[in-house]
Amino acid sequence: MVAVLTVLCCACRAGSSGPSAVASGTLRGFNVLLVTIDTLRADHVGVYGSTLGLTPTLDRLAGEGLRFDVAHAHVPMTLPSHTTIMTGLYPAATGVRDNGSFRFDGTKPTLAGALQHAGYRTAAFVGAFVLDARFGLNTGFDLYDDRVQGASANLEIVQRTADAVLEPAAAWVLNSNPEPRTQNREPRTGNPEPRTPNSEPRPWFAWVHLYDPHEPYTPPEPFASRYRQDPYSGEIAYTDAALGRLLDRLRGGALDRTLIVVTSDHGESLGEHGERTHGLFAYEATLRVPLIVWAPGPIRPAVVSAPARLVDLAPTILDLVGVAPPSFDGRSLRPRAPGEPPLDDPGSYFEALNANLTRNWAPLNGIVRDRLKLVDLPIPELYDLEADPSEQRNLYASQRERARDLESRLDRISAGAQAPSAPAPVDSDAAMRLRSLGYVVSTAPTPARAFTAADDPKRLVHLNAMLDDAAAALGRSDPVAAVATLQAAIRERPDLTIAYDRLAFALRAAGRTSDAVAVLDRAAREGHADRALLRSLGSGLRDLGDTARAIAVLEPLAREDAADLQTLDALGQTYARAGRPRDAEAAFERVLAASPNASATWNNLGSLYLSENRTADALAALEKAVAINPELAGAHNGLGVVYARRGELDKAAEEWKKALALRPDFADARANLERIAARGAIKN
Repeated sequence: MVAVLTVLCCACRAGSSGPSAVASGTLRGFNVLLVTIDTLRADHVGVYGSTLGLTPTLDRLAGEGLRFDVAHAHVPMTLPSHTTIMTGLYPAATGVRDNGSFRFDGTKPTLAGALQHAGYRTAAFVGAFVLDARFGLNTGFDLYDDRVQGASANLEIVQRTADAVLEPAAAWVLNSNPEPRTQNREPRTGNPEPRTPNSEPRPWFAWVHLYDPHEPYTPPEPFASRYRQDPYSGEIAYTDAALGRLLDRLRGGALDRTLIVVTSDHGESLGEHGERTHGLFAYEATLRVPLIVWAPGPIRPAVVSAPARLVDLAPTILDLVGVAPPSFDGRSLRPRAPGEPPLDDPGSYFEALNANLTRNWAPLNGIVRDRLKLVDLPIPELYDLEADPSEQRNLYASQRERARDLESRLDRISAGAQAPSAPAPVDSDAAMRLRSLGYVVSTAPTPARAFTAADDPKRLVHLNAMLDDAAAALGRSDPVAAVATLQAAIRERPDLTIAYDRLAFALRAAGRTSDAVAVLDRAAREGHADRALLRSLGSGLRDLGDTARAIAVLEPLAREDAADLQTLDALGQTYARAGRPRDAEAAFERVLAASPNASATWNNLGSLYLSENRTADALAALEKAVAINPELAGAHNGLGVVYARRGELDKAAEEWKKALALRPDFADARANLERIAARGAIKN
């Protein structure tokens, strides 16, 4: 970290006992670098009390800038939390309440859009598929670099490392050719603004999203060996070091006029309250995040005790750089000038709806204000965070009077909030990639019903742990353990629909397709089916060769919801297997019209064309598939077949080798390669 410390020492300033006032627009014309480190607990950062020595880069930035002592996220899930960061709005206002099944529709103003409107060049570099452009956060960016790969067939993780994210980010900042920016620029209208040769360079806004601390915790060396017993900390140490290398590359001018904001979208439970990762509960382990603001010059080093929220980030950045903000739920955290009202604590709303949306457990929301926290569930919770920071003593029953103000505030927020809207269409490719990240997405609105204490996540957390354990077993290629765990969960709670679907997935991974279909069929007959389970049942019946019954299951689902792209894709595959190529082609084309980057569907369409000897069409479709996702082994195998039919055997061999590199157990690709090798038809 010596290089990083050298980079930043040019901006070192004497410390101060409190934040000095900063006027609105003080950093007008500054570049903006926003860094969001996924799943970073505040208490694992040195300046927030960690003694592990993981974060020298963040600690130095905090020591030279503003560190907000208490900052809160509003939802412990990546997509909705980042949507709040980018819009300054609570999840109910953005319409994004969970990963994968929701999409930001771009109708609300964004931080990127406001800066772009003010003349900034804008770019984003994201580290995981959960923030893919298809989910809408590319709004306002000139460049949205979401080039993450990974196929779902082997449960590969669809993400890229911090270094892989930061390399193109550094290149963009250092090597892009900025257009000039006119002095005293007004907001853009419908007509392009004229440029003058002598105007100043346009500033840039770069958002960098680093996913590494998210599970699975697999830091690279030397961090893997150094933190063998604590790989989560190893991921944090690696990410901090990678960020330090980025700052080192930006020395020599790029940081002289740059505002740096570093935060996280949420934390990680690490077993606290029985939750292994995040998304089920909303305790401080997953809601409290670090927040650091650094800039050379006017921003003096200080620790800010006033409460901060992720909903405040967009208005704060725009206020500092002098860009007129749109309407926000948040407010600027800029240190107040004399005569301005000090920051109070308006309260921070939070929610965790994944279990409600995917399991129909009780929805969770709440509010924290003045270090008092209310969690609204069938078994309500109240915590004094000052006296009980680990939230071990529920005060609700004994201190109802203290809860009443928070309940009133939460009621006012909830009264103006919309219920979760119908999930956006999710194609099968997206669903499989999200599954590989450990996310389960809802496919239909949760039915309204009254929830009781039996539906409270606190009573069901052990079942959540069992689902996590099964997913972890699948991740380490142990479907037998996954099957046993899921069967135990179903015995305890027969209405846990998601467990049947996961059990069927595990059985299929173990090669037990008939058993998988039997599980799904029984769940459906006993009244435990939802759309996702019925879709899996239809796909399983198809794979067993019972295409007539598969079509009977899938066609009604497709008619009921024309936007259900996963069902359309499954139905297309079934039509192809049943010898109905025109119906299959029509189904695939409907999917691709709504989701042009659905690489798995392009692969399915290419396979259909191959079966009809439409070689040119197959080539175009399969090339499209691998252009979107180069790690799609089936598409490489199909391309090999295309090239073999065209007599281009060396090209065919290369594609089959790529397929085998991705999936060493890919029998078709191996047989194809061995067949032409035996004929001596390819070069060594």
